[in-house]
Amino acid sequence: MGSLVRRYYLYRASLSSGFYVPVSVVYMESRGLGLPEIGLVQGTFLFSMVVWELPTGYLGDRLGRRTALALGSVVTVAVMAGFALADSTLGFAAVYALWAVAWTFKTGTADAWLYELLASGGDEDEFSRITGRADSTLRLVSGGAALSAGLLYTLDPALPFLANAALAAIGLPVLFTLPRTHGADGRGPEDPDDGVPSSDEDPSPDRDPSPIGVREAAGVLREQLSRPSIRWIVAYAALFNLVFSVTRVFEQPAMRSVGVPVAGLGVLYAGFKLVSAVASSVTGAVHDRLGTRGVLFLLVPVVGVTYGAFALLPVLVVPALFVRRGLQRITRPVRTEYVNDRVEDVGRATVLSGVSMALTLVSGTGNVLGGRIAEAVGPVRFLSTVGVVVSLAGGILWIGTRPIRDAPADTAAS
Repeated sequence: MGSLVRRYYLYRASLSSGFYVPVSVVYMESRGLGLPEIGLVQGTFLFSMVVWELPTGYLGDRLGRRTALALGSVVTVAVMAGFALADSTLGFAAVYALWAVAWTFKTGTADAWLYELLASGGDEDEFSRITGRADSTLRLVSGGAALSAGLLYTLDPALPFLANAALAAIGLPVLFTLPRTHGADGRGPEDPDDGVPSSDEDPSPDRDPSPIGVREAAGVLREQLSRPSIRWIVAYAALFNLVFSVTRVFEQPAMRSVGVPVAGLGVLYAGFKLVSAVASSVTGAVHDRLGTRGVLFLLVPVVGVTYGAFALLPVLVVPALFVRRGLQRITRPVRTEYVNDRVEDVGRATVLSGVSMALTLVSGTGNVLGGRIAEAVGPVRFLSTVGVVVSLAGGILWIGTRPIRDAPADTAAS
């Protein structure tokens, strides 16, 4: 099992996007795309994720988890090579649409494979420890890759993408040394000792114990979203998800506008990884201290003050980006736990998927519409304005609707 787990760590490391993320937007700018076009192609990625979520999940169930992961790695290699070749808005939009396919193939599948493998030997209690170490390995590799991204870009703008293609390719031979799991691959395991009970569902607590039909799923989603305890937290989360998403898209032009060199972007992104890791490690303690209501209310003052500050002093956009990552890393799991606690087991995956799709669609729309505004007023001023306006709207929503409610069960009445 020890050798198997090490290979799993190596595979997870191959999922890093650390080489390309720190220079992805400045690279598109160097290829002649303006901020409206960049917002459009980034929105294409998010919209494509919504479109492909169900088809790739179906294919993953039919083909098996390991095969789905392999397809995700193959498509990722093609995407990274496509970045190096693309030189138009249409070309980058096609690359991002394909990137969404790779992303949806891999989302949650690696963890599901690991859980099933551990459960086959009665070692499922090891899941949190192993996934935690796998995530740490991924962050470590991503941080190291980010440090070199700026230097590679200065040597040749295509090099970070080719390096990420090579990293993704490493995952393919590693994958085929890992055993299949029984139910998801449609046949018995390669090694009888690696067998698990037949299951085509993600075993994480966020998923349904059994699938439901499309009509039933629509009914469950409509019923759950009519409840104030779900409806208003989704609206509240969508506001701040919009801020976080447009910030991620336009942060590189914003940093460049305040004097950060391309070579320095990789260093900052490595720092972002460190802040995210630290924030993840203290999320439980912060939640225990402030409670769900206190943690989620933090979004209003922290976003308002942080984004308002760099309206007055633009260079403060750099520390604001660190704050954004820490804040998002702490609040996201607290929000997910809140929703989980307020939906029943049957339909849980449907509700969580519906919430995720809603947030993704809002973010994608913000990216597409925001690009033209950012081009007109400048990325720093645009991000500051969005942050302050959303903070004010979030405060009004918090007071007017009480999005965090104590009772797990409530009626559809507001």
